[in-house]
Amino acid sequence: MAKVLVVGCGNLGSGLAKELVSAGHIVTAIRRTGTEFPDKVTGITGDVLTLKNEHLPDADMIFLIMTPRTRSEEDYQQAYLFTAQRLIDRYHASTVQPKIFFVSSTSVYGQNNGELLTEQQPALPNSATAKVLLAVEIGLSERLPTTSIRFSGIYGGNRLRLIEQAQQQEEWPANRWTNRIHRDDCIRVLAFLANAHHQGQTLESIYIATDSVPVSLWEVKLWIATSLGVASNLPINESASAFIPISGKRLSNQRLCKLGFRFLYSSYSMGYAESLMRYVPCKEK
Repeated sequence: MAKVLVVGCGNLGSGLAKELVSAGHIVTAIRRTGTEFPDKVTGITGDVLTLKNEHLPDADMIFLIMTPRTRSEEDYQQAYLFTAQRLIDRYHASTVQPKIFFVSSTSVYGQNNGELLTEQQPALPNSATAKVLLAVEIGLSERLPTTSIRFSGIYGGNRLRLIEQAQQQEEWPANRWTNRIHRDDCIRVLAFLANAHHQGQTLESIYIATDSVPVSLWEVKLWIATSLGVASNLPINESASAFIPISGKRLSNQRLCKLGFRFLYSSYSMGYAESLMRYVPCKEK
């Protein structure tokens, strides 16, 4: 049994908190607004930046799962950089420092020529927000024992953007490599790493969390449109070679899999099939 603090009890944080409670851990969770928390979770409503030290409980593990208000550099700094610094200030001098799990993003890899990337390749962020995320990864690891989990594009649950685009037959963007992970697998990755750490396994400082099939964005969109039975609005009259991207990146999950994690949805088709079973298209008024 471990004492766990979930900083950011939104969609992913709530799901994780439930898993941790089911595993027998003592869970406290913080959310900026709202008072709804999973059963058997001690809830704190407030801004981590202004909570006093006594309101931030001692913990064996801390999950930092923040959501910025917008995609601006300023909001990323507020949600990630300043929050991380607040945790450092609170826990750096603890007799036993907690293990930090930071939910980051594969956007820190700015590579864009179809490269196959693992955790061994350098992160080369090419946006201000990605640079903030990388700075947080580095800053946390320098002051507290930290594992950063770089999630690729999350879908599933209430994340239905590609399905809605296909339903509405929106214009297709330029083709590129895309990497995805189902929301349920995100929660399972975090719970898996918590359990591994609790059992004394040595964890790496970085894990890429993505499914096993980097894929052409056009392939995903065509598969969804076909599954929905709507016109694909395919923007080309060319050969199949147009479905092979020359931009984007391909990400490997082998470090996570070698640790023993197994995906519920190892490919986009498995995950989107689950989402389409529950999808109810919005009707025009």
